[in-house]
Amino acid sequence: VSTVMEMLETEGLRGRCVQVEVEILLKEYVELMKSTQKMTEEELKTLAHKYDSVYLHPEFFASACLAVGSVLQLVDKVMTAQLRNGFSINRPPGHHAHADKMNGYCMFNNLAIAARYAQKQHGVKRVLIVDWDVHHGQGIQYIFEEDPSVLYFSVHRYEDGSFWPHLKESDSSSVGSGAGQGYNINLPWNKTGMEDGDYVTAFQQLLLPVAYEFQPQLVLVAAGFDSVIGDPKGEMRVSPQCFSILTHMLKGVAQGRLVLALEGGYNLQSTAEGVCASVRSLLGDPCPHLTSPGAPSESALKSISETISALYPFWKSLQIFGAGPAVPLPSDTSSPSNRRRAGTLSQVTIK
Repeated sequence: VSTVMEMLETEGLRGRCVQVEVEILLKEYVELMKSTQKMTEEELKTLAHKYDSVYLHPEFFASACLAVGSVLQLVDKVMTAQLRNGFSINRPPGHHAHADKMNGYCMFNNLAIAARYAQKQHGVKRVLIVDWDVHHGQGIQYIFEEDPSVLYFSVHRYEDGSFWPHLKESDSSSVGSGAGQGYNINLPWNKTGMEDGDYVTAFQQLLLPVAYEFQPQLVLVAAGFDSVIGDPKGEMRVSPQCFSILTHMLKGVAQGRLVLALEGGYNLQSTAEGVCASVRSLLGDPCPHLTSPGAPSESALKSISETISALYPFWKSLQIFGAGPAVPLPSDTSSPSNRRRAGTLSQVTIK
């Protein structure tokens, strides 16, 4: 967080933003989580070992409450038109947390709580949650998988289930259940090294058509930057500038009511650059030129096609893709020879 804030200051962006004071909201939190404040180091380790990829310290609960509170404060400001949009720069992240347990360094699911808060406090009927963190936000999926009022879209590294969280439910075949069928969209990348063209195409061909059909009244973004080039865990090759483009695309949805919340990122410099790029777009700066956007890779097109196939019965905006639409991106003549690129989204199989 300190690195991100320092770069925002250096780039002259912090002074252009309205800083919102955070309120700590403890009202409905689990007593077990509150008790961590008084646990010894050994007790914290014992508790953490009961969960998947969790680290605890005495200040973790207070930090988690601040993280949730900061997102809710932004939702209030945006929904009451005091701010056009906002970015909550907080720790810990939240998109892995389940309704009843910690997971993946997340104690509370910040955006899931924010979505419900917007519905209860501001009468919002439809919320879109976009998750571009390199890890699948399974916590958000589980919480809303039967709920048609929240549309969840996640684009993430999957590699046929070999990448954490190693879940079959992270694949494109998981589209929600019951009344929520069609409202869970997973776009799994089965190779590393995905680039700007892959992400831009995913938004153009899959997310935006469904988003405009869904007509959300609020867009929340799980803004992880572990897919930025240089991140040691994500192993993707997305430029920081690409996130300015993606953010700009989302500003056209929900009348611009857009709240981003910081999720993952394991390279401080890359994460800070990604945040700054997103903030520039939120502030209305012109989108940067992508030096090498490239055409989408064949692997990306295959993943997009499979996701469209899974969602085809639920969205009219995707049914036009049965014949295979052209992807409006130029051929990538500068790509490495071992990275096959394609120019059309073809062979969409309708099951």
